[in-house]
Amino acid sequence: MRYVLISLCCILMVSCSSNLMSKADFAAKCQHALQEKCPGVQVTIINKKTLFIENSARRSNFGLSPFYKEYEANPAAIELAIEHCVKATGLLAANIDLAKVVPVIKSAKYLDGKQPFPLVNERYNDQLMILYAVEGKDGFSYLPTVVLDSMRLSTDTLKEVAIKNFYTTVLPKMKKVNSPSGKGYLFTTESQYLASMILMPQRWMKENVDVKGDIIVAIPYPDLVYVTGTEEAEGIEWVKKEVKCVHMGGVENISTTLFRWNGEKFEKYE
Repeated sequence: MRYVLISLCCILMVSCSSNLMSKADFAAKCQHALQEKCPGVQVTIINKKTLFIENSARRSNFGLSPFYKEYEANPAAIELAIEHCVKATGLLAANIDLAKVVPVIKSAKYLDGKQPFPLVNERYNDQLMILYAVEGKDGFSYLPTVVLDSMRLSTDTLKEVAIKNFYTTVLPKMKKVNSPSGKGYLFTTESQYLASMILMPQRWMKENVDVKGDIIVAIPYPDLVYVTGTEEAEGIEWVKKEVKCVHMGGVENISTTLFRWNGEKFEKYE
């Protein structure tokens, strides 16, 4: 019986393996996708693991191994693996409207083992990081690092533009709710990146917040920002309780930590 089971497992493994697209065919699909989405770009298959990309501003090899591994891990999501491949080349940079780029706050662990290609990111503190994205009808499209080279932008310039976009489009739509004691506030909006408020707090602190002590914030989810002060005991307890109780199904949590403004950035409180 044991021999029969082992044999069946081997047959199933061989069967699953045989259903996978070959590396050569995968390379061909990536080539086709790039040429379709990036007119004017010459894409040549060097071998089953490498493409050669050439246009008026670029001549370079591009490795496919990370994207084939992504496909192997989930064959049903082959289109997603190819989409990641196309984005990682940076060739779509010419189609990016800088006026629509926004900063997105994520947990510092957000990228751990998730991306087959590097995204533009910056560590904010030991708990949080900043990503940059263009918001479309299907959600966020995060910018890969090659975009900076293609657009000849520095990270500082991208950050400056993204923050300006954020405060132009999001701040006017922001809603504020007072805590029962009036010692704390909840800011919310329909956007999925309100947490980026922490990047330029000087723009909203004076007009929207009246608390004693240094500003404290909590950002459990992308569109929820709780605010109180270090000398507001009732406010701090309210924020802590809210952060523990609030739950948004299907939305990825950012952090349950409270952060204190030190004059330059928010750092972990207590």
